[in-house]
This record gives sequence, C-alpha cells and structure tokens, in this order.
Amino acid sequence: MSTPLEIQRQLSRVLLFFARQGAAAWIAHLDTMRLFERAFNRAQWPVAWTEDAFNPRPMLVFGLPAGVGIETRRDPLEVTLETPVDMNCSVEKLNRLLPPGVEVVAWGEAPATKKSLMSLVKAADYLFEAPKICRAFEKTFSSRPSVIVPWARKGQVKEINLTPRILDARKITDDTLCIKAGAGSENHLRVDLLLEALVRDGGLSDESAAGARIIRERIYGDLLF
Repeated sequence: MSTPLEIQRQLSRVLLFFARQGAAAWIAHLDTMRLFERAFNRAQWPVAWTEDAFNPRPMLVFGLPAGVGIETRRDPLEVTLETPVDMNCSVEKLNRLLPPGVEVVAWGEAPATKKSLMSLVKAADYLFEAPKICRAFEKTFSSRPSVIVPWARKGQVKEINLTPRILDARKITDDTLCIKAGAGSENHLRVDLLLEALVRDGGLSDESAAGARIIRERIYGDLLF
C-alpha cells in the first residue's frame, strides 16, 4: 500500500538482492551504504530523497546490516525511485559501477506494506567454515539446555541465551556448518557471540574463530519471498 508521500510524488519501490564476497566483505555497513549511494548516482538511478529539510537522505533501506567480515549471497536492499526505470538495463549498468566483490544478483517489487524492510526480516541462513567447528558446535549445544553469553552494549552488560536463536543446524563436513538463525528485531543471532560460545564451551580455538569464514546465504522474512 502506498503512503500519501508516495502517491503525491509518484514514487516506486524496488527490492534488490546483492552479494558481497572477498575483500568487499570487510566493508563496514555505513561504508556499504555510501558505496551504493555513489553507485546509484553514477548509474543515474532516479533515487528519491527524504523530505527532511535539515538532513535529507537517499531512500535506501537494507534488510539486515552485515557485520564486518561476513560475506553475503542474497541480501535485500529496498530502493525508492522518483520514476520507474527499465530494471534489466539499470541493474546491468549498476553492476558495472559497483566495486569487485559486490553485485546485484536479483531484483523484484518491494513488499506492498507500510512496514519497514528491516521489520519484515525473521531469519537468515549462515555457512561457517573453520577447523573442527561442527565438533565445537555439538559440544556447546548438545550438553546443556541453554547457552548464555554476555553482551556488552553502551556500557551495560546483558545475558543472551543463544539456544532459541538457532532454528536449525546441520553438518556439511567437520569444518563446515550450516545454521538457520533468528534475525531482525526478534531472536536475532549475533554470529560473533556464537563464535565466542564455541570457543568458551566447545573448544574451538581462538585462531579458528578469528579466521572463520562466514557466509550469509539468504535472508527470510514476511512478504520477502
């Protein structure tokens, strides 16, 4: 459903799905936002801006910001446009202007809802690659009903139970683990806290945790797929 602002300005909303890998996985979220802002500008996309007189911003919304070092394969990004565009040609042009390791892999219509893209996100699939990570995961989660880890934020320390945030897990090899985890505003799993628990309770070495390859393969949510 369109908002009054969208009707008045005849705005259109599209949903892009992008991947990042290699060195691009180490770009921080704010820098990723700026990267896309510049690429849209250079590709001459008619991106709409907010009507904030003091701090107007391009109308871009990422479904789930990716932490530094996390690769992605199909992360959603909502873009609001002043006028419709030929998406096939526009995406092709955009991809030519994005840096190596970043690519739009699919696109579609944005969900017909007033809810923000981030509020629709419910879960995500992750692939972890690290020596003996499956053994560490089994040792951590099979022997106790809850796995509690401390989380420090803004000078306060909270206790987070990781167990209900892991929806499914399966072993690929001894060194490759697939996890479906809660994501978004409810039951969100921070992968850094998971690795801390695997070191503390599962015997994963600090070196393996620090060098783990993490790939977010897909994001799930209401009306997204």
